[in-house]
Amino acid sequence: MKRNESWWIAIYLPCACAFGLLFMCVFFQVAGYWLSGGEDFIVLIKENTPLYLKMAGVGFVLGFVLWFFNIR
Repeated sequence: MKRNESWWIAIYLPCACAFGLLFMCVFFQVAGYWLSGGEDFIVLIKENTPLYLKMAGVGFVLGFVLWFFNIR
């Protein structure tokens, strides 16, 4: 971390990584379910909510690690 680096990036980067992983996880799971013939994907989303929350948590940790070690 640089001395003159602003602190907003410490919040932005983890949140952006969490949102990105959450979006990818939900989108690709629903797309695969729909393409394989599934009809009611709302039930699929409700059943897999803990998985989505875990992926968002992993994204937050990943973003923090990327910020901490100044990887861009």
